Amino acid sequence: MEIIVKDKNKALKILSIILIILLFLYILIMSYNYYLLIKYKNKMYNNTYINNYNISNMKIDKIYKKLDEIEKKELNKKITFVAKDKKYQYIVKDLGIEFNKEAVKEQITNYHKTDDLYKKLKKIVNKEKTIFLFTSSYSKNNIRKIIEGLKSKIDVVGHDGRLTMDNNRNLIYDAAVTSYDLDVDKSYEKLIQYIDSGFIGDKVDLVVNVNDYKESEDLKLINTKVSTFSSKYNAYISRGRNLENALRNIDGTIVKSGEVFSYFNEAGPYNKAGYVYYDDVIGNGVCQIASTMYNTVLLGGLEVVERHQHQKHMPYVPSGLDATVVSSGRYNALDFKFKNTYKYPIYISAYYGGGMATVEFWSNSNAKEGKEYKTSSNSLGGNTYQSYLHTYQDGKLINTKPIARSRYVDY
Repeated sequence: MEIIVKDKNKALKILSIILIILLFLYILIMSYNYYLLIKYKNKMYNNTYINNYNISNMKIDKIYKKLDEIEKKELNKKITFVAKDKKYQYIVKDLGIEFNKEAVKEQITNYHKTDDLYKKLKKIVNKEKTIFLFTSSYSKNNIRKIIEGLKSKIDVVGHDGRLTMDNNRNLIYDAAVTSYDLDVDKSYEKLIQYIDSGFIGDKVDLVVNVNDYKESEDLKLINTKVSTFSSKYNAYISRGRNLENALRNIDGTIVKSGEVFSYFNEAGPYNKAGYVYYDDVIGNGVCQIASTMYNTVLLGGLEVVERHQHQKHMPYVPSGLDATVVSSGRYNALDFKFKNTYKYPIYISAYYGGGMATVEFWSNSNAKEGKEYKTSSNSLGGNTYQSYLHTYQDGKLINTKPIARSRYVDY
């Protein structure tokens, strides 16, 4: 019996010690909680922010005063709009934004005040961020206008690699350009979301549609004027309008290696828009441009596929070196054609000025393989002429061949 009593007393002592420890811990925890409640009675809790501004442990009355400072900083905050490799900087007030400080003040007050001690302690020891955002007011129409204004700065019209003629009639390869097109609707939505979420971060990535264009390896090869010929005309009569219109129609035409060029396909039919009557014939004068091109072809050493002479002598080119073209309504009757026998493409530059009509061929500097060409036309009598093509290499005549025999009915 004595052993049982001793064990019972020992158990009571252990239990008493445990109870004392628990009571001490309870008092300690309650004391610490009371300490926290007293400490944060007039202070903001941990991990609390107004936008990106840390207001943890700050006295409530100072927070209210700091709102003015924060508002000023927020209104002058720099925002960068990013559109691919372009950047445009604004400040918040440029967007017509106004902040509601009273709404933020009310949020802070309501968050700090609570009758529930447990909830209050939970907020005090909370390790997660609590962010109060400035509520803002703005005009959505104004925001959209800002985006639309950026579009004119951002948009770029792209193109494939191409050839362009400068003011001095020099042909230049214009490298491919990537097109940029600002998506106004999607960019507007991103900016609205950025504003409504409290201007978190300092940049907005705008939505830009991008379209890549291709370089032209063939056109890059064109770097030299290989032949040219000019003829005089009267720019002050209606016939001059026909010449000028024909030049515009063929200007910029590219003839690929091995391809056959048709004058009718590019400049005809000779009753289409731009051609006018002269001497009771519509399109009168287009033959002069065909003749000008014929001589350019010969001086380039290219193959003539189809050529027809006039019935009468023409004053703008030497006899025997003319070419006539005829269309009946929409149909081709007599055409002028040549074949690009170079290994490179040909760019046709056709223009007028000062009473001169000019046709130039541009291609690669190796297109003629170091050769130069000249023409001549000899009278055989009886209004008949024989034309020749003379080929030179390193300044020496290496070949002369007959081109065509032409017989006229006048003189």
